[in-house]
Amino acid sequence: MNDAEQRDALHSLEMARSIVADRFPYALAAVLAGSSAIGATTPTSDLDIVVLLTGPPAPYRETIRVERVPVELFVHTSDSLVYWYERERSEGRCTLAHMLATGVALTGPETEATQAVARRWIAQGPEPWTAEQFEQSRYALTDALDDLVGAGDPDERDVVAGQVLLMAAELALSLKGSWQGRGKWVVRQLLAADAELTEDLMSAHREAVATGQVFNLVERCEAILSQAGGRLTEGFSA
Repeated sequence: MNDAEQRDALHSLEMARSIVADRFPYALAAVLAGSSAIGATTPTSDLDIVVLLTGPPAPYRETIRVERVPVELFVHTSDSLVYWYERERSEGRCTLAHMLATGVALTGPETEATQAVARRWIAQGPEPWTAEQFEQSRYALTDALDDLVGAGDPDERDVVAGQVLLMAAELALSLKGSWQGRGKWVVRQLLAADAELTEDLMSAHREAVATGQVFNLVERCEAILSQAGGRLTEGFSA
């Protein structure tokens, strides 16, 4: 971190501690998560704070604003943490666990233990895809690639290119047994799983959108498809 990033991180940490002390004086655990925790804020960044309470008013989620900065409060009990861990794992994601596992401890006697549980949860990985899920993904991506190759309208082509990118990333992550992500976390999870594949796929997507040349994007996606059994059209049923 450079000096400016260190100042931003310190200010975010001080603000988060002040918010928790004011609103949750009896918190069992509290963690500052996200980009604010590592000094990687942008002009639109918010503060993500996860808080553990013994009971009501938890669980709830609330957005507030402090010093003109948006603050996302994720307020949980021990039971609601487990509920969300299991719910997200069934979807292949670990958003809440990741926030706790990688965040900066703020206060609370159970913060260390809560973060340790989150790290163990992440370490076990997502539920493996079933054969039916892989077939569904292969079929959907095959169909989208055909739409991409046949797209005559530039706007439609660009939309389908984005769809293809996300489908291919999801399939690649599942093949590797890696956690899924949404939004910017698609790229981050893919980078963690395979940096070279990520660069190839993103470069091909940029080329498709910028120039209309989709060959490289199709080729990269078909390489991922081949690891799952290849294209799938005839014979598919759901």
